[in-house]
Amino acid sequence: MGHNALVPRKGATKRIPSASVVASASRSRAGSESAVARLPRKAKAFLTVGLVCVLVGAPTGVGYAAYSSDAAMRGKLPAGAEIAGVDVSRLQRAEAVAKVTAAVERDWDRRATVTVAGKTYTTTLRRLGIKHDVEAAVARAFETAETGNWLTRAWHRLVDGTDAPREDVEVTAYDPTGLTRLAARAVRDATIAPVNGGVAESGGWLTFTSSRPGRTLDAKAVVRAFEKSLADGKKREVAPTVVAPATAEVGTAVLVRTGENKLYLYKNGRIARTFGVATGSPEYPTPTGRFEVTLKRFLPTWVNPWSKWSMNEPATIGPGPDNPLGTRALNISAPGIRIHGTPAWNSIGYNVSHGCIRMRMPDVEALYPLVPQGAPVFIVRAAPPRLPGAKTPAADAANAADGG
Repeated sequence: MGHNALVPRKGATKRIPSASVVASASRSRAGSESAVARLPRKAKAFLTVGLVCVLVGAPTGVGYAAYSSDAAMRGKLPAGAEIAGVDVSRLQRAEAVAKVTAAVERDWDRRATVTVAGKTYTTTLRRLGIKHDVEAAVARAFETAETGNWLTRAWHRLVDGTDAPREDVEVTAYDPTGLTRLAARAVRDATIAPVNGGVAESGGWLTFTSSRPGRTLDAKAVVRAFEKSLADGKKREVAPTVVAPATAEVGTAVLVRTGENKLYLYKNGRIARTFGVATGSPEYPTPTGRFEVTLKRFLPTWVNPWSKWSMNEPATIGPGPDNPLGTRALNISAPGIRIHGTPAWNSIGYNVSHGCIRMRMPDVEALYPLVPQGAPVFIVRAAPPRLPGAKTPAADAANAADGG
């Protein structure tokens, strides 16, 4: 079914005419005029005078019948009367109003339905405030039908057929803000904010958030769907738009717990590997907080930072067994801090480094391919610093040049 002819488009006022009746009346009048035009002027005048004499001078004949017919039709619309294309012949005022109103309001209570994400929203033309002037149109029709006297009305019925009123009905469009409010409600119901994937430290351990897509809804698309459903009564569906999270899930993260001196490798939200490490001494503590891997270095070269503890070391030490960084190093965003191998294995488990996070060589080589650049690194203080105790050969070895 197409757009209802009795329903105006949004934002407009529609006049509902009696098109078919007007056309047929025009053709009828044209035929009558042609027939009259063929009569000589004297014949037309004679016919006119004769008809008046018949109607007025024969009260017991044709004139009386015409008068009686006119009297019987008082309070009713004449034959052929139409309003908004609806035949209202011989109807009283209330009957005409009821019949035309039923035709004009035919679809005003029909539901317009739009479904969004499984939820249904409905409205009708009547709820949206559509209006008409049927009563005014009927009043105009009666005014036209009652114009003149019984003689002129009989004349029109018998001669030119113009006594039957034909009136249009104006239908005022519904208020579009009603659809706007309904669409806004659908948008509120359907909108879901995306959840960004992430990782955070809580209570000295890492917690992960899974990413989830969200959704949004185009309010204008909902309004358009309602307009179509109002026009034809068919249900419509509007699909929300998927909104991707800004950040994906964190697949890999590193947690270093100083004092406990352990490094935990997280994969997909779970601890996958645990390694012993050495962390900063009380004089050179390892910074705590959230950082990230900024550079991965294979067989790194150690460059002297010329700090107090490194003044007696060479400017650089290349790859090899004496390299303080070992065979692998992961620079993190904390200035000067690295996760790296160390030849001083007996320092593992203690707080003896110059801030860096030392690992045994096999451990750092195992960790290196499992941690991508950009991976988050969390460093927390899990316990007081663990020191090697009195000065011993082991302690001296632990404090040997280690690159950090």
